[in-house]
Amino acid sequence: MELKNKTIIITGASSGIGLEIARTLAAEGVKLVLAARSMDKLENATADLAATGAPLIVVPTDVTRPKDCQGLVHAAVDAFGVVDALINSAGYGPPASLLDTTEEIWDSTLDSCLKGVYLMTRAAVAVMLEQGGGTVVNISSNAGKYGYENRSAYCAAKWGLHGFTEALRVELSSRNIRFHLICPGAVATPWWETNHNPQAEATKDKMIQPAEVAEAVRWVLAQPERLQIDEIVLKTQRSPWDEA
Repeated sequence: MELKNKTIIITGASSGIGLEIARTLAAEGVKLVLAARSMDKLENATADLAATGAPLIVVPTDVTRPKDCQGLVHAAVDAFGVVDALINSAGYGPPASLLDTTEEIWDSTLDSCLKGVYLMTRAAVAVMLEQGGGTVVNISSNAGKYGYENRSAYCAAKWGLHGFTEALRVELSSRNIRFHLICPGAVATPWWETNHNPQAEATKDKMIQPAEVAEAVRWVLAQPERLQIDEIVLKTQRSPWDEA
């Protein structure tokens, strides 16, 4: 895909991996549609993108709500006419042992990491089918490939995301819609430091960086349409944080 002037929706765009993907794609001249739950956080986080000159809109969106997902896609079409790609980057999953995993933790983790991807993908694919094609990139995790202690809900969601992506690849590849997975290990984001270990600051330079995930997304999007890239797995040289 020639990225310049393509319209790309990014969820979870107010921080971490999603925001870094937005920065990377803005430098490529992409038309950005940026989504997150908080409009204030979204606007503050993306203020620096204005300097790139990339056309963009921000849309407050809770990906667990069907109307929000449909509204986000409609806003993209209203602003730019098409949806060339969707980057599903929004997600949530606090660590907890099985006995400490309440129904609230289980439901919120699967809702944000799996149901939200389903709702966003369904809304975007409806437009992509009408326009003759498109691309969906799902930001997964090594937790979608391996089990991790105290991460049963998150692992369940990410394994489900892998199955969901593979099923849609089989279902829709003949309709010119491509599905890709990016599977990083631990990424040095503020969320990781807050939710995993107070000493994460001391080792985050050994972890995968958000910009490295963003570059993987850019590379996947830029490949010829004839290529099917099933997944990209990102790992470090076995840092103490190279896990989900």
